[in-house]
Amino acid sequence: MARNQIQKAFIWILLCIIPGFLTAQPNKSPRVENGVIDLRGWNFKAQKVPLAGTWNFYENELIVNPQKSGKPITFPEVLSKAGFEMVQYGTYSARVVLPANAGALAFDIPQLYSSYKLFVNGERVAENGQPGASQAATTPQWMPQVVAFQHQGDTLDITLQIANFHHYHTGAKQPIYLGSEVLLKEQENLASKSNLTECLALFVLGAAFLIIYYVRQEKKKITLYFALLCISWSIRSVFSNNYLVIDFVPHFDWVWMVRIEYITLYSMLIWTVLFFSRLFPKESSRIIKYIFVIANFTFIAETLVMPPVFFTRWIALYLIIAALVLIHSSVITIRALLKERTGVWYLVFSLVLSLIMFGYDMVVFEGYFQYYNAFLFSIGYLFIFLLMAIALLYHLRIFRGDGAAGTLTFDDLYGSGESEKD
Repeated sequence: MARNQIQKAFIWILLCIIPGFLTAQPNKSPRVENGVIDLRGWNFKAQKVPLAGTWNFYENELIVNPQKSGKPITFPEVLSKAGFEMVQYGTYSARVVLPANAGALAFDIPQLYSSYKLFVNGERVAENGQPGASQAATTPQWMPQVVAFQHQGDTLDITLQIANFHHYHTGAKQPIYLGSEVLLKEQENLASKSNLTECLALFVLGAAFLIIYYVRQEKKKITLYFALLCISWSIRSVFSNNYLVIDFVPHFDWVWMVRIEYITLYSMLIWTVLFFSRLFPKESSRIIKYIFVIANFTFIAETLVMPPVFFTRWIALYLIIAALVLIHSSVITIRALLKERTGVWYLVFSLVLSLIMFGYDMVVFEGYFQYYNAFLFSIGYLFIFLLMAIALLYHLRIFRGDGAAGTLTFDDLYGSGESEKD
């Protein structure tokens, strides 16, 4: 494919994906103020509403029907940032005023740290794990879910009990959404299907490159690194965000679920660094490569032996390292781009998409945006890996450009007579 055709294709992809991110944040909606949110003018059939704002909070209490005023607290927010550093369990409460024609409603409940029970008008409608007043009485679990419930009248008194003795954070980073049952179920179904498609597609892609590695006479390690990167991301896709693994194995151990989530994060950075150092050896630094690899192997070892309450505190440091890896990969790719080889453009487009996805992923994770579009993320990440795969196929001479001189190979970039570095 000629370079201008690649550029046009990539621009088309960006025009499809970027507007989705720009419109992913719901329109300005009412907020919870002093524990009350007025939704009498809201159309639940058209859009869900985040129950975000100022709730009442009762620290170190697990209650169903609060009889007194609680302390104002921002929800969603982890308790340490909300001024409750030493609190590990408590109860949130808020009142929702509904329109007369609200219809059948449901909650879209994200991952909360790290167990909860949700009550509406004194009736339990959802739970995840078992919240308690001690570590022995608390069972952690993460299972984002859409839960329909019955209601009468125009008022919902919501009570949310939370408890955490197993994770570094306590509280929530994403809001609970309220919407029509039909709308939320449709969105949940789309997110699950796109998540599963992402998992299977990346696993197949990784398996394909493993086969290429073993059947080719010239076994280039870059092929193995890319295969392991795809498989690591495939595993992570069902052990994070929507935690789709719980749909298939409801009693999957929470501790090992978190371990796998973190280990796949660190391993992906290792394979990414090794992939780019093999693809562009003269543009990369051996010292930087080994620093990244050793740092992430250290994180993996810590995750395997330490409890989650300890190793989850280092996620901020991981994000810094991940950003540095992405910047490092971008720098060496841009330097290689000066060679004007066909295959490099696929990596350039892949990195641009990676910057967009990673940036938006981080602002959602930190709570700056309250809406996570699972479908867009799945599609975006699939494009990233497909573009990397095409670049690798040029490097392996399986694909060729417009003539031999346009093929992205090691010899083309750095001259004959040299071999790949470790």
